[in-house]
Amino acid sequence: MQSFLSLCAVRLREVALVIAAMAPALLSGCGVGYTIVKSEAKLDRLSVPMTKAQVLQEIGRPDRILRDDGRILVWEYSLTARRQWLYEIAYCPISVWFGGCILYPFTNFASDQREYPHHVVLVDDELCAWGPPAAILQRRRVCVTAGGMTSTRYGRGVRPEPVVTGNGPINRETIDQYHTMAVMLFKDADGAPGTGSRVAGIVTNLMLDLDVDMVERSKLDEVLKEQVIQLTHADDADALEAGKLIGAHAIIVGEVQQWERREQERAHSVSLTLRMIDVETGLLLFSGQGHLTDPTTDDPEGSARLIVHRMLARFGAQTGLLGSGQIGVSWELQGDDVSRFYVVKELGSETPADKAGLKVGDRIIACNGASLSEARTEREAKRFCQVEAGQVLQLNVRRADQLLVIAVTAEKRPGL
Repeated sequence: MQSFLSLCAVRLREVALVIAAMAPALLSGCGVGYTIVKSEAKLDRLSVPMTKAQVLQEIGRPDRILRDDGRILVWEYSLTARRQWLYEIAYCPISVWFGGCILYPFTNFASDQREYPHHVVLVDDELCAWGPPAAILQRRRVCVTAGGMTSTRYGRGVRPEPVVTGNGPINRETIDQYHTMAVMLFKDADGAPGTGSRVAGIVTNLMLDLDVDMVERSKLDEVLKEQVIQLTHADDADALEAGKLIGAHAIIVGEVQQWERREQERAHSVSLTLRMIDVETGLLLFSGQGHLTDPTTDDPEGSARLIVHRMLARFGAQTGLLGSGQIGVSWELQGDDVSRFYVVKELGSETPADKAGLKVGDRIIACNGASLSEARTEREAKRFCQVEAGQVLQLNVRRADQLLVIAVTAEKRPGL
């Protein structure tokens, strides 16, 4: 009898080991691991004060960047409900046979699994607000207002304005010749390796915001590897040759001249330049430079982003990709060729749009009488709604069942 019990105990241990070994695979196949990683509970790790780097460390990279204007960062994370993993366990026998973790969550029709957007808002790379968009709407407005301040006062959340210049022969008539551009690696500042790559990334993201087609870095690296061209700190001739190989009409090169951090004083200085060059003719299209010394924070990357933002604001105004005025609204183009409109996503408190009565969720169907359905591209739609500083932008708005006309007087865009 004793030997029989011992044999049973051995068998039970073996079964337990098999179950323990199979459990991770089965649970991941049922989506349990997926929903735990994507649970909104991860936001509980956030707290104020917290830097951008700390946020990334705690909850990872966002699924989507909704806004990055040099000061305000709005990240979107698609997350599941806190207890979604319990449903996945209940429906495990079904979902695991329909593709499991390979096709999850598309195979999980049984529990109607859904992910919901959650926003994380940072001002000057410091955490300001987080949560479902509707729940943090008012707090987001406060964040946007703080981030939109331009002041020489050195207080928390307020950076001094950089000294920036930017000009060149490219204009509204010639910008359409340059459909595709590529950003080469910028030269690093002395004693600050990697700064050129970071600034090049910032330039790429902000150029994308201007609706300029940018060559992906992976494609650029692939071409350079095939052609055995090294562009870590290449001269313009090599950069122009690489630009031709990847099909770019213009390239952007530059240099980080200063990247100094004084951690004990929580201060830093950043200085950089950039140049945009026609790859066929070698003509200098646009040149910009900027410098900022900030005695309030030891975050030079935030200052670099602000400098680039101000330089490219000049570029955008000069080429007609941006107006010299702004109304303090963040909107997104939606719809199709038959019915196209802007949906208001965010409004800065006390901005011209807010004062004029525009609301989050409003649909802008026309700007100054030009119907957005007539715009063939997103760039053309933006041009319909551009406004110069001091001018009035007339908006035709659909709000629920109402049709409204709202007139907004634009204020001067920072940096111009």
